[in-house]
Amino acid sequence: MNVVKFEADVQRQHPRFKLPLKCVIEGYRYDCLDWSVGGIGVATGKTVLPEFTTFPVDLEFPFDGFVFTLRVNAQIRYCDPVKGRTGFQYMSLTEDQLRFLRYVRDAHLTGEVVTLDDLLDLSSRSIDHHSRKKEPEPQRQSGRHRYTALAKRSLRIGLLAALCLAVVLFLWGALYQKLWTFRADESLVTIDSAAVIAPSDGVVTNVVTQGAVKAGDPVATILPTANNKSISVLARCDCIVQDVQVELDSQVRAGQRLLSLRMANAKPHIVAMVDYTQAQRLFRGARVLVDLPHGPRIPDASIRDLPKLTTTDLESGNRIPINIDVGNADLSSFVGTPVTVRFVQLPWTGLPLAEAVSEAVGTIDTGSAPPAQTKG
Repeated sequence: MNVVKFEADVQRQHPRFKLPLKCVIEGYRYDCLDWSVGGIGVATGKTVLPEFTTFPVDLEFPFDGFVFTLRVNAQIRYCDPVKGRTGFQYMSLTEDQLRFLRYVRDAHLTGEVVTLDDLLDLSSRSIDHHSRKKEPEPQRQSGRHRYTALAKRSLRIGLLAALCLAVVLFLWGALYQKLWTFRADESLVTIDSAAVIAPSDGVVTNVVTQGAVKAGDPVATILPTANNKSISVLARCDCIVQDVQVELDSQVRAGQRLLSLRMANAKPHIVAMVDYTQAQRLFRGARVLVDLPHGPRIPDASIRDLPKLTTTDLESGNRIPINIDVGNADLSSFVGTPVTVRFVQLPWTGLPLAEAVSEAVGTIDTGSAPPAQTKG
């Protein structure tokens, strides 16, 4: 059967060119019959080289005045001692090697590199020695241009200064919040009241549930279980009934709370529960910020009184109640409502900066602090 070969099967991938090149293989210098970007034909004569063997080949390009040597790895594709020709194919060309071969090919095709006897000559490229050009002197700007440039420069400086100031203020705010402010754990609007206590065991036969009472008025009646003689419980002040803890005809015991009375002129205040580790800071002075739920901030709140702290209180780890006066604010409608209380210490009234930073870092690292000692 005849084997049909198409022209594409025997056509080379890269065109071959004839240039006066030399190649060195295993220490022997051979003439190059033709070369391309993909391979090279070498005049090896009767020398027989094993096919499909890879050799390091030095390609010598003899330019006028110097020789450029390019080392490549080439594989023998065929060796014909009759014709005295061996074909090599380049293997694993680097980007720099491939770029040089393409340059020589393109320069040969455009006539930039021509064959001059057994040398390569750069015929169409001229090397001009240019002296360094002097930069033109800047033209003098007009007054309007100078003012515009000055305004742009001032604007850039102003924006940079504003950005730096904003960063400084942000860092200062974060540091201030960390070192000189703290928040109460729980806060509640309350009012001072007096508890009415049952004097003995018995049944409640009468109790005042609302309204105002005067000092000496009966607010509850108890029928003791031991006898049938009722006992009247009298009010000790001109007060208003705040809330009642018992029901009519209910059984009570001696010492049980019957109801609460508050003074007619009693003023609502706030009780804030503060962690014992923060309570000592309040003795150095602090500003109080009270935020009402869905309402404005109370600007003139202040600490009414501070409890006396003992070593036992501090070692117990319990929270300490702090009474806060709200000034002229009317919180009658907020009694029993939770609020938000923050204590702010000015840097010059609180801890020194070094001590505050040390205390803050110690709190972060250890998560706890040793119990503090108090005076008195």
